[in-house]
Amino acid sequence: MSQKKRKICHRSGLNLTEVMAATAIFTLAVIGASGYRYCSSLNARQAQEQITAARVGQLLCGSWAGVKGDETFDLKAFLGSDLVVEAQNTPTSLPQAFVLLGRYRITIEGVAYDCALAWNNVSPDLRALWIRVGWDLRGEDPANTDCTLKKSFTVITYVSR
Repeated sequence: MSQKKRKICHRSGLNLTEVMAATAIFTLAVIGASGYRYCSSLNARQAQEQITAARVGQLLCGSWAGVKGDETFDLKAFLGSDLVVEAQNTPTSLPQAFVLLGRYRITIEGVAYDCALAWNNVSPDLRALWIRVGWDLRGEDPANTDCTLKKSFTVITYVSR
């Protein structure tokens, strides 16, 4: 008598459980990559706004110091041809003994930067120039109250008169 040998047959391919597991892993990877991309682009936009605000503060500081802190300095007349500058009438909090020169709103690439300029005579020959540049992280839609974080830069410089 001869014994019949059983042939073991291996089938290649994937079963349903393996396909579902691979699909779930791939879906999580895509969602994670999308979230990472969203957060990185949002942070890049906020960083660009912060850099622009610092440059605006530096521009205002240099421009006003260039005329030796003159109290007749008009930012709208000085920069109005290059940037969108609007005078503001709303009050702002100032450091003690500083006199408000003016409040302005400068709009750059859809972001409004609120600027306040003030001065103080430290001595007869020395004047302190105080400049604050603030912007709203809510973006272009001020009705969006989900994020009410207001950021600002304050620059103080001294000029001899």
